[in-house]
Amino acid sequence: MQSSKTPVSGILIQFNEELNTAYAVLHISNQRIKLNQKTTEVLLPRPMFPGDTAKLEFRLHYKWYPVNGHHPFNAMVANGSFMRISRYYPVIGYQSSTEITDSFVRKKAWHGSCYNLARTRSSCYQSNRFHTAGYDHFNNIRSNSYWYRLLVRRWKAGNRSFYRYQSGQLIPFRFAIASARYAVQKSAYKNIPVYVYYHPSHGENVAQLMKNARLTLDYCIKNFGQYPFPSLTFAEVSSFTRGFNATAYPSVIFMAERLAFHANLKAGRQQDVINELAGHETAHLWWGNNQVAPDEREGAVMLTETLAMYTEMMLYKKLYGEKKKMRERLKMHQQIYESEKGYSSEMPLYKVNESSPHIAYSKGAIVMVQLCDLVGEDKLNAILRLFLQKYRYPHRATTIDFLQILYQYTHPDQHRAIKAMFTGI
Repeated sequence: MQSSKTPVSGILIQFNEELNTAYAVLHISNQRIKLNQKTTEVLLPRPMFPGDTAKLEFRLHYKWYPVNGHHPFNAMVANGSFMRISRYYPVIGYQSSTEITDSFVRKKAWHGSCYNLARTRSSCYQSNRFHTAGYDHFNNIRSNSYWYRLLVRRWKAGNRSFYRYQSGQLIPFRFAIASARYAVQKSAYKNIPVYVYYHPSHGENVAQLMKNARLTLDYCIKNFGQYPFPSLTFAEVSSFTRGFNATAYPSVIFMAERLAFHANLKAGRQQDVINELAGHETAHLWWGNNQVAPDEREGAVMLTETLAMYTEMMLYKKLYGEKKKMRERLKMHQQIYESEKGYSSEMPLYKVNESSPHIAYSKGAIVMVQLCDLVGEDKLNAILRLFLQKYRYPHRATTIDFLQILYQYTHPDQHRAIKAMFTGI
């Protein structure tokens, strides 16, 4: 790790609650500092100046048990293990993502005392721009079948095979491991290799997945800008993995077998779950922490999930026509929003947080289609492209930045309606 732009005399190191800290050591200035707490404040033997380095060495392991011992984001099975490994790495500095966000819990009594905590930094919209983990160079050696960005070397030692993966550019601090005996389907779109890694007997939706991947790449490249990675990979993960149906990492989209690979696309109302998952998650390679990295405050989720929902709706429109599937999907999102809004405090879209997914996803989809109807799809996509160009990482965008560029490139007669969509309730 490297120091910040100004000298630092101490650092805060926080380990995940499930991380085994039996071996965690900070090496600095020829000293060895043992870390034995989940959260450790380290007073450095001498200040670190720009250009100085220190090494944090640690070991971790993960184990789950059949009864009440399975972490929902991981699955360790014989043929289909998956682990969000970045969640288990120690993090440096204050982490706003671990703050208590519930305003009632922040003030309630706890074991005879009271938290009485102020409003969180991440939720205070008027606070200064603030962020934690940035983008990093990825250099990783794994002794399993780990499909990631770029395989640069493979070798064998004893009875194990080793693979080294390395990113060719800065990527978000997000990476995961998927290990299985996969079948592989490959195609390409505009010289971008597209891979699908799947269980050999789960191939019924692979062709549809490939079709949607090409369609999404076509739409996003044409309207928002070049695809940022050298390849695009979809990898099936076990249904033991909980907490998501699909999730996008830099150039790799992990999709759970129970829905994407086993869905009967011809049953019932012929709901296109492939477009919902593949289209939405591929869109995150533009609208997510892959190119746009929002400042951590109210509204950040609008710049990731809401913009991905807009792309998903436009893909429905392109596939099925405006008055068929897309409008049906909007009716469904209207129902979701109406049924959920009574269970939480209402907030405007531009201040939405992760505790209100019905606003970020469902209301967000409705608002973005309304905005598209107001200004036109081509005009809106041009504005989104300009927003991405201006606020691509390392800039930390906010929804105010988005609204300002939206007002700048739309007619003043439309501003009142736009303000109502994003800032009204």
